[in-house]
Amino acid sequence: MKKIILFTIIFLISLNGLKTKAVTFDTYYPPQDERPKESIILKAGTFLKVMNLRDINTFTGDIGDECEFVNVTDMFIGEFLIIPKSSHIYGTIEDIREPVQGNNAAIKIKIEKIVTPDEDKTYYVNGYIEGDSNFYIGGEQTAPAYYKTTAHYTEGWGGGILQMTPLNIYEFGKHTQIKAGQEVRVILVNDLKIN
Repeated sequence: MKKIILFTIIFLISLNGLKTKAVTFDTYYPPQDERPKESIILKAGTFLKVMNLRDINTFTGDIGDECEFVNVTDMFIGEFLIIPKSSHIYGTIEDIREPVQGNNAAIKIKIEKIVTPDEDKTYYVNGYIEGDSNFYIGGEQTAPAYYKTTAHYTEGWGGGILQMTPLNIYEFGKHTQIKAGQEVRVILVNDLKIN
């Protein structure tokens, strides 16, 4: 009798376990139509990690040329998906500084819009590709072209020590390139309102 009761209890527990639903990734996040009714604001200074789709460089590029990037990760605010992975980000070359003696070339890319992968939503933004100085990518100082030997005399040493000292003449700069497939960051300059 005990075996029958034990078997019945185990059988009922296993049936109850089969009725429960497993938690999946799709049911964890609420559907987009359950998002809050008020707008969500992405503050200025927010950045997106993007990948360049076409080679951009200062040698072949011109001011006004279009640039295209793709968002590499989903962007969430709280539990809501704001900018999905694979969204396309479009911009233009705003300025190019040619290479000169002492400095490499620099490029400044303005970001103008984000289009979701299903092309359902388009957000017009004001942003730039992150650069080292004032949103310019490149523009590094080049290496010295010439050196001279300078003698340094130190007390306690028998003679002087010769040291190579750079002259104030630098190598000619090189062109700057953002390769296709290279990851860069977009920085928002103004707040972005998402409905």
